[in-house]
Amino acid sequence: MLETPFYADIHLHPSLKSSNWTKEDGEKNPWETFNHITPKTAAGRFASNASSTLAKYTQTNFYKLMEGKCKVAFVSLYPFERGFLEMRNVPRLITSKKAVVELTAIASGMGYEAVEQIANEQDYFKEFKKEYDYLKKHEGKSPCGKYSYKIVNNYGELVASMKKENELAIILTSEGAHAFFDKEMSEGKLGKADLKKRLTENIQKVKEWENPPFFMNLMHHFDNRLGGHAKSLDGFVNNLLNQRKALELGLEGLGIKAMKEMLSNRNGKRILIDTKHMSLKARVEYYNWIRSYNYLNKDNNIPVICSHTGVNGFKTMHGSKIKTDNPAKKKNSYFFNWAINLSDEELNIIHGSQGLMGLIIDKGKLGGGAFLAKADKTKDKEKLKEMYMKLIWDNLFHAVKAIGNKSGWDIFALGTDFDGAINHVEFYDDATKLPLLYQDLYEYLDRTKYEKSLWFDYKPEELLDKLFRANVMNFMERNFV
Repeated sequence: MLETPFYADIHLHPSLKSSNWTKEDGEKNPWETFNHITPKTAAGRFASNASSTLAKYTQTNFYKLMEGKCKVAFVSLYPFERGFLEMRNVPRLITSKKAVVELTAIASGMGYEAVEQIANEQDYFKEFKKEYDYLKKHEGKSPCGKYSYKIVNNYGELVASMKKENELAIILTSEGAHAFFDKEMSEGKLGKADLKKRLTENIQKVKEWENPPFFMNLMHHFDNRLGGHAKSLDGFVNNLLNQRKALELGLEGLGIKAMKEMLSNRNGKRILIDTKHMSLKARVEYYNWIRSYNYLNKDNNIPVICSHTGVNGFKTMHGSKIKTDNPAKKKNSYFFNWAINLSDEELNIIHGSQGLMGLIIDKGKLGGGAFLAKADKTKDKEKLKEMYMKLIWDNLFHAVKAIGNKSGWDIFALGTDFDGAINHVEFYDDATKLPLLYQDLYEYLDRTKYEKSLWFDYKPEELLDKLFRANVMNFMERNFV
């Protein structure tokens, strides 16, 4: 087997936890391993037990990325949404503000004092800049002096970084355009004209950073006044939190304004749009705009990116929404079949735009209820791993079959979402396990020859090199200017 020299991951949150620890909490740096806070109250113990499937430690601190061969890391900046602090249907023991802060800190990996500060002020733009400044502050050598990281700004800088054996290349991204909303915007103190003006100004300020985000989600989990988000929360968390406001709506006028300002290359570097978390209606509107733009600007193509996802098994976008997204819809499904995942039609849109689909390593976003029920009953670890290998390959093979030709293999990347509060596949709980994931995927395909007709004459190691590295590097060569 020919080893892939390094890996690339297009969706990670290595600085979400470490940047959100105050002096009172005990400040952290992006290289260190640390655990989430220890429960001190009944509410904290409840939170810890209720989120038992989430990693309570850093999954992607920079030492772990280097150990896991992930030398190209797309670091997603994320101002923590206040919707996570507005809980409902909660047991009496977590009704106090202090209990909500502790619960949030335990689940998110942020420090208690940091969460308390976030709860007392709503200024996403300030927090966005704070996480950016944190990464800029620590840029350079690791505490031990052996490694370093560089935030790269174009493909030339990326290639130069790759030539340095012990350097980690960081490409900045961001999850959710609520990040552009400062305190006055968030608190509704501006009229429509002033709000639009301030949004334009804040996007311009971000484009003037030394290292602006390469791509950015327009929506995330909650209403951000830009447009509709997809239903993303399930199970116990869905009972605690309310996603209903703006759920499944289309693009608002303010969202269209943000989209155009971000994608423009007349006001600085283009910030590409990551479609993950957009409602299906908003995605359809965005795809229509992209289709028209790319037709008229053939030398200035805008690729479609969905950074951390799986397939939903439906042929069309319309089919994805015939049934409402809820536990009953996915109960008997092999794939996670909610509309937040990609239909065959959308996979072809990504392919046609020379875009990227990042494969999430979240078992609850790759597998549906039928798969998860069977996995929960499987006690033999080797059999369980085989099931996961098949599930991951099935997500990829389904996409290739939907696209229908060899070039279908060109759209895939890793988009693990480590440190993003995911239900990770248990064998691969942090970035150090990426080489094991690579090896297990290779051995499964090499041994079983599974779906060989869909390999299109590629060898298993060639398919994995595309997924773990080559497709990202080719994409960056075309678009990271």
